[in-house]
Amino acid sequence: MALRGTLRDFSLADIFQLIGIQKKTGVLTLKSDKETCTVAFLEGQVVGTESTTRRLEDRLGSVLVKSGRITEAQLQEALRIQKSTLRRLGNVLIDSRFLDKKDLAAALQVQIDQMIYRLFRWTAGEYDFSQEQKVEYDKELVVPMSAESILMEGARILDEWPMVEEGIRGLSAVYRRADVEIAKGGSSAGQGAREEAAGGITLSPTEQQVYGLVDGRRTVQDIVDRSMLSEFETCRTLYELINRQILEEVRIAAPAKSPAAPAPKRAPIASPMLAGVTTLLLVLLGGGAILWHALPWLGRARTYSSPTPWLAPFLSPSEVAGVGRAMADGRLQSIDFGIQVYYLLNRGFPEKLDDLVTEGLLRREDLSFPAGMAIRYQARQSSYRLTLDGIR
Repeated sequence: MALRGTLRDFSLADIFQLIGIQKKTGVLTLKSDKETCTVAFLEGQVVGTESTTRRLEDRLGSVLVKSGRITEAQLQEALRIQKSTLRRLGNVLIDSRFLDKKDLAAALQVQIDQMIYRLFRWTAGEYDFSQEQKVEYDKELVVPMSAESILMEGARILDEWPMVEEGIRGLSAVYRRADVEIAKGGSSAGQGAREEAAGGITLSPTEQQVYGLVDGRRTVQDIVDRSMLSEFETCRTLYELINRQILEEVRIAAPAKSPAAPAPKRAPIASPMLAGVTTLLLVLLGGGAILWHALPWLGRARTYSSPTPWLAPFLSPSEVAGVGRAMADGRLQSIDFGIQVYYLLNRGFPEKLDDLVTEGLLRREDLSFPAGMAIRYQARQSSYRLTLDGIR
């Protein structure tokens, strides 16, 4: 199954759904201007993630220290052992009795969740799915996540995140506890969850966990790192506490502005009328030269289905051929996208490429190629083959 392109043409939700439906095993690579991330799939289920900016184990160790599960000294000792034995950091922490398996599994799951759901907020980038026979992952600590559950949670996050992000005023914002009385012990349930009882305001266990991390100095990002909850769950809980006026923002005074430097003196400017006349003359001269060279081949432009012959007066034959190949490759990729979208809509591949036109996914001219090139398509039960003959 060929699955490669940009997120502007095929969303991450569509990609996950396609891999999940076909129960594929392999690695999905996503690239942006600043980061490259990979997601490992086993029979359509997510079993691991990784990032080039910061490895999963590096983030895991940092979060375990910030959340108080291990000390910095224990982390450094575990990293020293890992470097000499090349074992996974989690296994070293467990064997050294710095951490139990339950806490490690919970922390690892949170890190995987955070990376996956952060990817759903990408609006641009490239993707490439490489199908494999098998993928390696820690079966004792990682529970495979179905594509369907990820899509449902991802849709909820995309829907609520703009409201939450605006409410918490960004990950660098700082909050402190408001002067309200919080009930001791117990958890919120039913109508009492949002009422002020005689003993104070009642908080749920999750709200208590996040509320306990707010100290008037930590940023929202610091609280996310320490909470052992997902980024979205932590921010959403903060948003609810802010709306209930249990937390209030700490306003940080902006630094005083330094006196503005005097503006440099400008050189004398020529007369606007003289400059305009000069520019007009240059445009007319340049346009006339282009038109003079273009007249011999403008009349021939209508006779070609491909624009590459128009370039013959300006490019060498090899350069014109290169343009033709690039245009053919781009059109082939558009057809490939159309086939994948057709599969999502109809739960099957089209019998012939004309079905993409009937379905409204492509135009008729998208299936035409320059002379000497022929597209070949063959549909199978669970895959398809799309090739272009004649490209040299």
